Amino acid sequence: MFLFDILYLFFLLLGLPLWVRYLFKKSYRRLLRGRLSPGIEPGEKKRTWIHAVSVGEVKSLKSLIEQLDVRSDREIVLSVTTPAGFEFAQKEYKSIKVINSPFDFSFTVKKFLKQIDPEILILNELEIWPNWSVLTRRAGVPICLINGRISEPAFRRYKVFNFFLGRFFKNIDRFLVQAEIYEERFSQLGVPSVKIVVCGNIKADTAFDAAERLPTDIEIRRYLKIAGTKRVGAPQPRRQETSKPVFTLASTHRSDEDIIIPILKRLCENFAVILVPRHLDRVEEIEKALSSRGVKYARWSSSRSIDIEAEVLIFDKMGYLFNVMKISDVVFMGGTFDRKIGGHNLYEPAVLGKLIVGGPWYNNFPDIGRELENRGVYKKVTGADELMDFLSAVDSVDFEKVKVRAEEAVFQRRGSVDCILREVQAVLES
Repeated sequence: MFLFDILYLFFLLLGLPLWVRYLFKKSYRRLLRGRLSPGIEPGEKKRTWIHAVSVGEVKSLKSLIEQLDVRSDREIVLSVTTPAGFEFAQKEYKSIKVINSPFDFSFTVKKFLKQIDPEILILNELEIWPNWSVLTRRAGVPICLINGRISEPAFRRYKVFNFFLGRFFKNIDRFLVQAEIYEERFSQLGVPSVKIVVCGNIKADTAFDAAERLPTDIEIRRYLKIAGTKRVGAPQPRRQETSKPVFTLASTHRSDEDIIIPILKRLCENFAVILVPRHLDRVEEIEKALSSRGVKYARWSSSRSIDIEAEVLIFDKMGYLFNVMKISDVVFMGGTFDRKIGGHNLYEPAVLGKLIVGGPWYNNFPDIGRELENRGVYKKVTGADELMDFLSAVDSVDFEKVKVRAEEAVFQRRGSVDCILREVQAVLES
């Protein structure tokens, strides 16, 4: 472990000119303190330590955390890596302890293990650090990897370095993976089949549970500061109606906006558009791009009232996208025009019965993506012209059939949380 500490210190000193300026910012100094010490002491109850990286992963854990809270007498400690994820977790989970994740220095990990004193460590997806995994194992604390997956590019890299990574995989007691393809990939990396269980994607359970708690459409529109909009396929009113169906651009990246923004002015002729960027620090960049194209827009955080029929709404707040999708007719899924990104959560628009459109890359959600495409729920387009053609003919879509097919695709994938709880208990009892 001393070797890794030396390597980390070397890279830390190498990047010193890049990050030293952040030390002058109060928020980053607070983050630094949090990653060096959890700020909590051992309690009377046994503890379950869960780790997630960012906002998306924190959200996906909601159903699991709620069930652990109900079914177990253990105290839950949730560690989060990114500042946005940490802030979101603090607001979302009032009843549990939320901390920053530790730096992977051996002395830091030892301090976290001593103060948290966990009975089990649960890692979400594939967050495995050398010191963290080895020292947790040495402390006699079992480790479960949940919602596990390995993307194709990562798998190719892991195969090259498997002689090195294999020793850390050995520290994991159970690999609870999303699909058979990931079971096969972990097996090829030398993980014993007895350690691997296909539990499905936890985001299916979380999406269903979250959908039941959504506010009404009226409440969402009021929160978004927009006037009422018509729904596709809704009966025509007695007077001439000028309202437009809602087209939401969800979790967009620059690769998506490069396709959409050039045609956005034309799209706005027939749709009320809501743009929700994946990273909020890009909002000003998006505003400049819209302005250069002559697209009228309003930024949610700086507007009192928004005329969604006349201007694109840029929604610049984290953690409300699911609500926005509820009042949408068509959802464009961001990240699907970049293979490296691989698309974002398709379970959320699907569980709401929405028609989804996007680029050719949904490799982060291969199973549900393929099924939604086969069911006619996800329309794959390769560029701006195909997107325009599809949206121009959207009135001919049978939205009721889309809704039923989308909901069925997600419903049949429920059960991941129960599987995880069952396997976690088996590890604790072994």
